[in-house]
Amino acid sequence: MEALESRCHYVDLTIDTEREKMLRIKQIVREGMLDDYDMPQERKDDVVEFIDENRTRLRELSLRTVLKCADLAKSFPSNWRDYAATTVLRAS
Repeated sequence: MEALESRCHYVDLTIDTEREKMLRIKQIVREGMLDDYDMPQERKDDVVEFIDENRTRLRELSLRTVLKCADLAKSFPSNWRDYAATTVLRAS
């Protein structure tokens, strides 16, 4: 990490808790993060809801996870949650 930080501008936003991360995710999605995805707003909302509901079980709570879930929701509209449960959640 030190090598990466030395090569770029690094800003620590001090977003540490799950709650803070979810607030930021919701804000970024609301500002248009998923606008390029050709899917209904309801499905975009479902993606955020899935992440929020499962935030304690996610391998990583991040914007990258939002994109992974959105890719699945776009590709597999009827059963994307099953794929997401397998790929982005830790085994229970």
